[in-house]
Amino acid sequence: MGRLAIVFSLLVVLTLLSIRLYVKEEDKEAFWDREAREWEEALQNDTEEKDNTVKVIPLFGLQEGEVVLDAGCGTGGLIPLLLKEVGRSGCVYGLDLSQEMLRIAREKHYDGNVSFLKGDIIEIPLPPESMDRIICFRTFAHIDDKIGALREFFRVLKPSGIVVICNLLGSKELNELHKEIGGAIANDTSPGVKEMEQFFLESNFTPVELLDADTLYIMKARKPLQ
Repeated sequence: MGRLAIVFSLLVVLTLLSIRLYVKEEDKEAFWDREAREWEEALQNDTEEKDNTVKVIPLFGLQEGEVVLDAGCGTGGLIPLLLKEVGRSGCVYGLDLSQEMLRIAREKHYDGNVSFLKGDIIEIPLPPESMDRIICFRTFAHIDDKIGALREFFRVLKPSGIVVICNLLGSKELNELHKEIGGAIANDTSPGVKEMEQFFLESNFTPVELLDADTLYIMKARKPLQ
């Protein structure tokens, strides 16, 4: 995955989003509701972005039969790939704050067991110890209360469950891109390796993998058995 290609790909998507961004901070739910359709159209038209997403799926370590939460599922682009990994005996839950994002996601056909939930990542509407794995793809940078989100992930994960935080750009590249775009996402940042490790530890997770490269950001942690 070429760095320039990925940066260009993200710029195409985010330029569309930035058309109507305001300098002042606005309600994020309202922002994503308004931009949902343009976001979906941009992603559907970006073949390289979709190809790069397919390539990172094996890194998530999904197993057949797992119950998986797609935390910040947006318009559901990742869900078919997750369903393919967990199979007919598995299940995927898509969680998003935006009702409009979820409406678009629900319009699609999925070959497998999928349910959608509207809610905030820091207050997930799922029972304790109900998920085998949580995937947070291209979302973690947009979470203001990152420790709060990780603690909520910890709550809903089964013992020995895994959380995977992933992006197709490293923290430096993504954070610079957000600053360039400005507006509502100007201060949305991905933590570096040391900060992410500390976040995991503060949330009672055991770090498993911490990678922050130019074209791949993947952070994994496990919930201890006890």
